[in-house]
Amino acid sequence: MVRKKEWEDFMAVGRVPTGLNHDILASWQRSAKHSVAGRTRAPVVNDDELEGRRVQARRLGRAARSALNRAGNLLIGTRDILLLSDDAGVVIDTVGDPHTLSQAEENHLHTGGHWIEEAIGTNAIGTALHLGAPTLIQDAEHFCEAIQRWNCAATPITDPGTGRILGVVDISWPGGIQQPNAVALSSALALQMETELTHMLGHEREILLEQSHIRRLRRGSGPMLIMDRSGANVFSTENFARFYDDDIDLEQLRKRLPALIDQPAEQIGEVLADCLKSTDFEVISDRDEPIGILIALKRSRLRAQTNRSTATELEQIASAGEASAALCAQARRLAETGISILIEGETGTGKSFLARAIHNASKQSDEPFEMLDCAQLTEETLRNCFASDHQCIGKGTLCLNSPGAVPASIQKLLLTLVEQFMEQGGRIIALSARSLYEEMRGNNFRGDLYYRIAGARLEITPLRERAGEIAPLLRQLVQSHAAETGRRELRFSPGAVGVLKNYAWPGNLLEMRNLVAALDALSPTGLIDERILPREFRQPARRNGSDTLRDVERAGILDALEAEDGNLSRVAKRLGIARSTLYLKLDSYGIETRRKT
Repeated sequence: MVRKKEWEDFMAVGRVPTGLNHDILASWQRSAKHSVAGRTRAPVVNDDELEGRRVQARRLGRAARSALNRAGNLLIGTRDILLLSDDAGVVIDTVGDPHTLSQAEENHLHTGGHWIEEAIGTNAIGTALHLGAPTLIQDAEHFCEAIQRWNCAATPITDPGTGRILGVVDISWPGGIQQPNAVALSSALALQMETELTHMLGHEREILLEQSHIRRLRRGSGPMLIMDRSGANVFSTENFARFYDDDIDLEQLRKRLPALIDQPAEQIGEVLADCLKSTDFEVISDRDEPIGILIALKRSRLRAQTNRSTATELEQIASAGEASAALCAQARRLAETGISILIEGETGTGKSFLARAIHNASKQSDEPFEMLDCAQLTEETLRNCFASDHQCIGKGTLCLNSPGAVPASIQKLLLTLVEQFMEQGGRIIALSARSLYEEMRGNNFRGDLYYRIAGARLEITPLRERAGEIAPLLRQLVQSHAAETGRRELRFSPGAVGVLKNYAWPGNLLEMRNLVAALDALSPTGLIDERILPREFRQPARRNGSDTLRDVERAGILDALEAEDGNLSRVAKRLGIARSTLYLKLDSYGIETRRKT
């Protein structure tokens, strides 16, 4: 600990005390540049500024309230006081021993006191803010002599989302008294407050997710992103990254948002207007307090991006083969009407892509296309849609994903939403992986809701029943993946294509898309033969409950090839057939291999 004489020698001739803590010496040197040595008390902000700082630091105040209340009661009679400052070192709250609080007023160690180093020299609050670490300042370690009547231990409080310092919790007590656990207590209180801030951030993110459904209904389904107060993504449409390419502006906004979000919503809006071009934005609040922002592309920009496509989605789907062409012919005729459409098909068959294609081929293509995940709907979400301040109803297309997952208790509310949407000129497209008609017959789905959304029905047959379309669809997905990633286009050997044609594809197009991405990542050359395919593809799954004789024979040949490492002489012997017969069967099944003798 620094003795008073050592402090006097430093102030008089600059002599550094032996063994002086490096952080305290650095703080003294900084303080000497600010000409504050003669000050007897910290500056005090006026009442208006204090109130403004409390409003600015309201999240910190709420997070600290419980810890301050508990500690305040425990500190009565201990001669200790507890102070909470904001990130500028202004004390915004105090609790503790009443007698010590009264003594502290003499040095303005109370609310409104400004305790940065530039204002009052070395002290626990100001030095902790500068160092960003727990700090203990005792007796003559304070730079200003009048403040040496105090001992102080302070710890910064950091934002869990960004790591930014929000303020400091400080324990102060009269000089001459040793409290070896003061820093630990200050750190424990700071940790309690940071834990509460973490809970608050998690709650805000839940609200933002809940509100994302309402905002999307109200604004439409264009590219949209929702950030929390830390600048982290809470929700993003799949197409936001594809259509919004101003990455530099977006990253700058992420950095500015943590400091900006505690400002009034109007001020946040002004900054957003300067930061983001060709976008619409919205400040999302909870009980009049901003908690996040929504960014959406303006329709004019979205149309310009979308019009770059050289072919319509329906044409792309139809090009796969006869079954898809027949489906798209029906879809094209329905697109010209306003009738509601129910699209049914197994998981991964491309229901949502077909729905968007129908919307884009309709007269409402310039209006929003909204995908609503019915499995996530709650009574509160649906009721909010009808509240006066959350008008969700408008033109465009409302696509209901998995309406059969809506609990019976709120199907009536969904029916009301559907009816109002249609009355306003909007169109309904519903997607279901199970038969809604059978659900209705089993009294699990309302009949009036079913007939509202199933004006016409389109059924996408599973991929295993469209073997002739597997190769064209594979080419489309390979080309699409290469365009999206900027990587090479995979090439498939005839043998690999033959294997894929015989595969049952339980995951349909979704499984095929995943396969293409995985093979692109794992293949060193980009050339795919059947040996590179995952094992389950080389052992065809059952079709319609049983394997055909060709399935069984083909699987047996593949197993023999693997067991004999491609040596055709040993494979033929293993199978009990002549090598010439084996060659014919390899060609028949489209199996390509290096023929080892």
